[in-house]
Amino acid sequence: MDSTELEKYRYDLAFLRMMADQTIKDFDRFNYDLQFNEQLPVNFYNYVDQLCDFIKVCCKTDSNRLSSLLYGIDVPEHLLPPRSGCADPKRTAEVILQRELIKVVMRKLYIG
Repeated sequence: MDSTELEKYRYDLAFLRMMADQTIKDFDRFNYDLQFNEQLPVNFYNYVDQLCDFIKVCCKTDSNRLSSLLYGIDVPEHLLPPRSGCADPKRTAEVILQRELIKVVMRKLYIG
């Protein structure tokens, strides 16, 4: 699924909520306590900003564990900035959420 096909789902509230839930679930598998602020409007870029802040903290505390998480989420390495995504946390957050959105779209469209 390319970014053009994925674009319409970036504005679908139901898919964005599923994306956030999937992201929380995947982070939890690696013992990260990720929470999104439910008071903010449901918006792809609000999620990016929140995840970016979380990644900055992860990069300071344990960047090796973050690398394992990225591998576990199946984020393609060539899409990430250098140093396991710590060089550009905002881009890393966007790539993670895009991958999570692809997961939920594929699951919903092809598995039901």
